Amino acid sequence: MVRIRLMRVGKRKQPSYRVVVADSRSPRDGRIIEAIGHYHPRNEPSLVSIDTDRAQYWIDRGAQPSAQVTKLLTIASSPEAAQVPEEAPAPKAPKKVKATPAASVAEEATEGAAEPPEAVDQAPAAPEGDPGEVAGSEASDESKPST
Repeated sequence: MVRIRLMRVGKRKQPSYRVVVADSRSPRDGRIIEAIGHYHPRNEPSLVSIDTDRAQYWIDRGAQPSAQVTKLLTIASSPEAAQVPEEAPAPKAPKKVKATPAASVAEEATEGAAEPPEAVDQAPAAPEGDPGEVAGSEASDESKPST
């Protein structure tokens, strides 16, 4: 089966692609029948140049375009579809609200129980003493009598 697909060219971490007609059994960057266009995704906006007449010729002969090539063909055939309107702002994602345990307890209290349960301090008591003093350390040298 003959497919119209992308063949990667370009340096490492700088991809650009050729739109090619190739046998489906050949590797991605292997032997091709015909190169019919280019796609440069790193340009802003992406550069798409495809010979749509040759693409239509191969599609009429039974070639199956890949999913990405199908998208690129729609862009190449109608330049209006390729341009993004500048007036339309990107939709903002809604803020994520994280429920606190106290809020969930209050919700349960309003739904079923008459009063919320009492909060109990479960943390162990801190040792009493000077807050600047480290536990288990000796007093500083200044306070010791010299012998």
